[in-house]
Amino acid sequence: MKKTNFTKSNTKKSDCSKTHSNSTRKKLDALEKKKIIASLTLMDDLFMQVVLEEQACTEYILQTILDKSSLKLMEQRLQKRLPNLHGRALVLDCLCTDEKGLLYNIEVQNSSAGAIPKRARYHAALMDTHTLKKGEKFSKLPESYVIFITDKDVLGEGEQLYQIERVIRKSGNLFKDGSHILYFNTSRQDDNALGKLARDFKEANPKEIQSDVLSHRVSSLKEGKLDREGEKKMNVLLEKYRKKAVEEGMERGENRLALLIGRLLEAGRMDDLKRVSYDEAYREKLLKEFGL
Repeated sequence: MKKTNFTKSNTKKSDCSKTHSNSTRKKLDALEKKKIIASLTLMDDLFMQVVLEEQACTEYILQTILDKSSLKLMEQRLQKRLPNLHGRALVLDCLCTDEKGLLYNIEVQNSSAGAIPKRARYHAALMDTHTLKKGEKFSKLPESYVIFITDKDVLGEGEQLYQIERVIRKSGNLFKDGSHILYFNTSRQDDNALGKLARDFKEANPKEIQSDVLSHRVSSLKEGKLDREGEKKMNVLLEKYRKKAVEEGMERGENRLALLIGRLLEAGRMDDLKRVSYDEAYREKLLKEFGL
């Protein structure tokens, strides 16, 4: 009988422990989500995709970058997949069309590698390929704008906005093929409309965002003023960020381990090399020893 009571007591303690553990995990999850949400800016491409679901935000960004206050969008598609004839696909962050039929592709790029000139050329080419229908004349191709919003000055000439056009070299006249490429350098924040937009792109606090339409949208997303569908999308977004953080952490860990193995091989420390494969505490000790 005593044995049974002892077992029941242990079971209760175990259940309480699990409940406490689950409660703690939920609190940590909530804190983790809150921390991620608080840090998000428009330069985070995943967050930007959710922000741009409100078309007025896309319109405002295009109006400011292109200095066209009258620009109105007819349609926009986020994460639009464009394949080429060889099976290589390109996923566009935001592809939209205005009232005049002009095409716009907005891309947020935090790395210089993601915004090289040949990528801009490829974006423009695929947009053209998927726009002209069978039998249509080339004259029907709409004007198109590929806009890279970059964290740093990718092209390195100190400009706030780079506007790239094809020109006839000898005369300097525009080739007028209707293809336009722009690089918006958010690292340069002049005292003008573009500078204001650049600051808004890097501001995490919605109350500090100067644009009313962007501030309202970011505030709604960060403060949970969403319908059920919006809440679902934010949860999906947060899960993507969590996975991304885990993958980056694993990648950094693998790089550190690879460097440690190289150092141990160079030093001829074969016994240590064997031990780090199974002894985690010893592995951390050696990582600190080698300053990794």
